[in-house]
Amino acid sequence: MNLLQVLSLVLLVVILILAVWRHVNIGLLGFSATAVLVMVSVLIADSSATGMVLSSKDVLHHFPGAIVTLLIGVSILFAHLEKSGGLSWFTDKVYDKLGHHTHVVPWIGYFIGFAISTAGAFSTASITLLVPVIAALGRKHPRLFFICEMAAIIGANTGALSPINPTGQVILDAAKKAQVEYNPWLVWLLGMLISFIFVIALQIVFHEKRVVDKDDVNASQKGFLLLKPIKQENGDNHQLQPFYAICSTVAVLIFLLLVVFAKANVGLTALTLAVVLMLFFPKNSKDFVKKIPWNAVVVISGLLVLIGTMMQIDTMKAVEHGLLSLTSSKIALLFMLAYLITFLSNVESSTLGVISLMIPMVFTIFGESPQISLILTACAAPAMLSVVNPIHIAGTLVVSVTDEKQQETMFKRLLIIAFSTVPIFPGLAMIVPVLMM
Repeated sequence: MNLLQVLSLVLLVVILILAVWRHVNIGLLGFSATAVLVMVSVLIADSSATGMVLSSKDVLHHFPGAIVTLLIGVSILFAHLEKSGGLSWFTDKVYDKLGHHTHVVPWIGYFIGFAISTAGAFSTASITLLVPVIAALGRKHPRLFFICEMAAIIGANTGALSPINPTGQVILDAAKKAQVEYNPWLVWLLGMLISFIFVIALQIVFHEKRVVDKDDVNASQKGFLLLKPIKQENGDNHQLQPFYAICSTVAVLIFLLLVVFAKANVGLTALTLAVVLMLFFPKNSKDFVKKIPWNAVVVISGLLVLIGTMMQIDTMKAVEHGLLSLTSSKIALLFMLAYLITFLSNVESSTLGVISLMIPMVFTIFGESPQISLILTACAAPAMLSVVNPIHIAGTLVVSVTDEKQQETMFKRLLIIAFSTVPIFPGLAMIVPVLMM
């Protein structure tokens, strides 16, 4: 490895540590690390250590304009659906119809979150909408509050593996740069199956009969503590505006049809339809710029610029050769990567950031494998389950809608569940690809 490649790896480790330790946006750190690489490449331009000189123009060429456009367009498009009250109305109606079937109730939130994210909504936006809605349900069925929140969050985040979603697009972009082909819908389907197993396990463990209300003197002392939502309403409760809701729903359906069947550009299509709605409903959409997840935009932009620069100077190839020199076993390498990605997703608050950072390495090492879709699932799907960690936005939201006296207990429970995914689910997801390798 030459000096520039070694430096890029050192900077990568440093920004990961700083992001976790100092809680600084890892995208901003990625931009800074790229700037350091550019300056160092100029300083050592005359050295025989490397023949490559990086320029600002070179590295900014890696700026993910298509993905940023997608994030902006999809966020505004689904903001219309939220603002119109259509989504809340639909969710409330479904819960009212099926609310007495307690074993089914958690799956309502799962499938709604999964469908919204699959259709392209940034998973954080889906979760932000669903968590307070389910908290309202929890006031009617407190024994179902915890498992319903978990199911909705897991469904929304797993749906992000869809190739229409920003997370799926990041993976597709990494595959394109590595000149690797895989089946994105197969990865999405397998990710859903893994999340299914996770939700079923949680539903068994936290079954309503196992939940004990400490205020109930007749309750058994054995079981899990009943965690309740706070009494007051949280978040925005948008009143249903029928015409606006119909138009927003039609726009989302048109978006799906154009993207899936006409192969239209995801970002530009979503943005165009969102702007059309803004022109017809200007009063409802005047603050929609705030709905754009700018934090995620910065994370994606900074990390993909850094990763693109590292690929430009062949750091990823050098890492591949280094790993292969340690072991010739592709199975051992798969274990290393799958567990590392899941662990990093637990300690770093941006799962999307970790996916952006680590998935290119998966394509570099396993890109020629016929089982690449299965390998990719084993590496990415378990990481999507870590979103229940209370350091993530989803976990934080659940803690915030929990009764104040029980928030510390909720925090600890979420932390235990999140870290229990690290030893279990990567191994589970690797069974099939390992048997086929």
